[in-house]
Amino acid sequence: MSVRDGERARVAGGLTCLLLSAALAGVALAGRAPAQASAPAVPVRVAGVGVDTGAGAQATTAALALAWGQAALELELDGRVLSGTRASWGGRIEVEALEAQLVQAGDPTSLMRRYHAQLHPGAPLELSPAVRMDAAATLARLVEEKDHLDVQPADARLEPRTGRVIAERTGRALDVHGTLDALLAAMRTGAPRVRARVQLQPPHRTAHDLEGIRIEATLGTFETRYNPSATVAERTHNLRVAAGRVDGTVLMPGETFDFNAVVGERNEANGFRPAPQIADGELVDGIGGGTCQIAGTLHAAAFFAGLPVGTRSPHSRPSSYIFMGLDAAVVYPTVNLEFTNDTGAPVVLGMTVEGGVVRAEIRGAHQRRMVTFVRRIEEALPFRERVESDPTLPLGVRVLQQRGVPGFRVVRFRVVRDVEQNQARRQRLEDRYPPTDQIWRVGSGPPAPTGFAQPPGDTHSEYTTDEYLSVTQGATIEGSETTRRGGRMTEPGWTASMVAR
Repeated sequence: MSVRDGERARVAGGLTCLLLSAALAGVALAGRAPAQASAPAVPVRVAGVGVDTGAGAQATTAALALAWGQAALELELDGRVLSGTRASWGGRIEVEALEAQLVQAGDPTSLMRRYHAQLHPGAPLELSPAVRMDAAATLARLVEEKDHLDVQPADARLEPRTGRVIAERTGRALDVHGTLDALLAAMRTGAPRVRARVQLQPPHRTAHDLEGIRIEATLGTFETRYNPSATVAERTHNLRVAAGRVDGTVLMPGETFDFNAVVGERNEANGFRPAPQIADGELVDGIGGGTCQIAGTLHAAAFFAGLPVGTRSPHSRPSSYIFMGLDAAVVYPTVNLEFTNDTGAPVVLGMTVEGGVVRAEIRGAHQRRMVTFVRRIEEALPFRERVESDPTLPLGVRVLQQRGVPGFRVVRFRVVRDVEQNQARRQRLEDRYPPTDQIWRVGSGPPAPTGFAQPPGDTHSEYTTDEYLSVTQGATIEGSETTRRGGRMTEPGWTASMVAR
């Protein structure tokens, strides 16, 4: 129950008790001789402290509320003790309500005194002050603690290069609202310490589940290149973060790999940094830039392992690091990569980022497939060229902001052969890559000063590609067998004729 729901329940309960008290008093008075006009004097206590109900009730109430709020209240959290007071945790006594209680407690003719005299003759009159909690400040403090405490569960993994089992990790999450309720309950009961509510989240797969898995065979593998220089260190960092989430993932027979679920949200809290990425066909800085290279390299390895690919999207422009038709765009949480283990035995995903090479491999017990990737460019589409005025550049200076890339309509095939059963299946697919605008910035500022250095602009080289490509991996083949037919799209300067007129 939340703090707010608890308040509603307590108000309703209070009204019920008040009505019941009046009814009982009425029954008692009706069934007996008229009750005495006043009840005998008894000690009055508030939260266990004796109080004077005389003329100074208002001052007494203020002092009580202050003393109550200054009482220590500690919160046990993750092996630590957070010190505080009831007031620092947002607790307070309803002063006006307590004043009204003290007035009745001091009046021997009040219903409260006479009813108490009937039920507990001669006993002290214990008053329970109404306690409220201002949760806003406490909530902010608990949310900050949650950021440090929460740990996502991690499944057990299998190190794909050594076979070593990496143990699982139990997750935990601070239940903020449950902890607020526990603090409020402690304020009402007078408890000096309360334990934070922490929920444990068990992992999906334990080390025991991975015992005996065989990974001697490489079912599919692929490599792409990245720039390892310090100038793009943030992108390399993102590559390694994403690869580390994938590396060692085990897929049991029939299980589906979900890239976004495994890698998680691309934000700074999850370890990612701002780096260039493709958005709507243009290169922009974004958190997690580079993650698509991990997805594309892994997709290619799954493709050559012959695993069914359920969800995969091409980029909005061709990528320089991978063949068209094998890339995979991912955007959390909307654009995903998913593939399924249909081999009948567990498989392990391996992912490394080292020395300018991103390498993905899928390993299992036995390789019995031969997979061929065939890609043919059916059509190249012209790109637009546009000019944008830039007052920060000297008058008339032209800088290539973004190099244009033609669009492509690509037909691709996957042929999966079972070499043991001498059977093959063929799949035809089609990808479309829209054209990328070529953008020039033209200076509209003052004339260039003496010694002006021309800005470099877009340093990407012209995009070239084979018009026909065939790559085969698998059983009986060491590495990859590749066949290329270039055509005009491999010739330098070919894109000059692709500017839309």
